[in-house]
Amino acid sequence: MIAFENYSEKEPLLLLLDFCPDTKANVLEEELTKELKENPKKQFNNLLARFVPRSLALKLCEALALPEEKISAELSKKDFHRTLELLKNCPIQLIGRAAGEEFVTAGGVDTDEVDPRSMESKICPDLYFAGEILNVDGFTGGFNLQAAWATGHLAGVSAAELKA
Repeated sequence: MIAFENYSEKEPLLLLLDFCPDTKANVLEEELTKELKENPKKQFNNLLARFVPRSLALKLCEALALPEEKISAELSKKDFHRTLELLKNCPIQLIGRAAGEEFVTAGGVDTDEVDPRSMESKICPDLYFAGEILNVDGFTGGFNLQAAWATGHLAGVSAAELKA
């Protein structure tokens, strides 16, 4: 889990991004080839925007040192393969974290120590856990909120049953 990795400007962490994760490389190559053949007069960045958001297509062309006005028919085989590689394995160097920009939570009570039917501690009876106190890694803003609501509800209902 990347949340526990140490990295810095002196020791960056290499992250490879796949901008088309639902498309295998060979299929992407076929689709891009087809688009190039069917749209030889179209600017390449506009053609690339059929695969990724336009703003990203422009940045990818910039990273590839392809002029914005380059038309699809002018794309060399080398640039074609560089484009495919960048779409499937775009290297990003992570050099640090900034406070307040966290997007992933990690750590907490090991879920093996919690009864998933009640959220009760297996180690300390009558103690219930919910939300981010649990070691459930996930992106903030969606997954972690759902996990917090679901485990909170279950822990609350289970604890209330003790009193009944």
